[in-house]
Amino acid sequence: MKKKIFIILIVLAIIIVLINSKNINFKKIETKLLNNYNTYQKEEYYGYLIIPSININLGFYDYDNPLNDVSKNIELIKIPVKNSYLFAAHSGIGKIAYFNDLDKLKENDIIYLKIKNTTNKYKVAKINRVKKSGDIEITNEENKIYLTTCDQIIEGYQLVVEGTILN
Repeated sequence: MKKKIFIILIVLAIIIVLINSKNINFKKIETKLLNNYNTYQKEEYYGYLIIPSININLGFYDYDNPLNDVSKNIELIKIPVKNSYLFAAHSGIGKIAYFNDLDKLKENDIIYLKIKNTTNKYKVAKINRVKKSGDIEITNEENKIYLTTCDQIIEGYQLVVEGTILN
């Protein structure tokens, strides 16, 4: 009987060692993948969205980059107006809630958009709450920037910030 208990304890010890060694390997692999992902992110930014009044300084990806996705980052959305940009991001709870403080913007606040070696300066011209439909109305004017996120105050609405270029 003592021999059976001893064998069972040895088998359990071996199983525990195997499980722990596999977990360590998975953690090493996961860490390596995350490091590669973070390196890719930092090196491949197309530009930066900077809003000093609400402490936003976020990198974003070009339209065709698979990381240009609102479920991962702020998303740059293609619009048919020359030199105008539309950005969407989540607000609320979680790691991808990049536009949490967008509702704290005020008219005349400044937004900077850096793309490659060019920095454009925009002034917040309008802030609207619109019923959420999956679309937002944009003007056909050049040199605008639009930022949008879910409205944290009125359910079923989204916040749309429009900026006009200054330089």
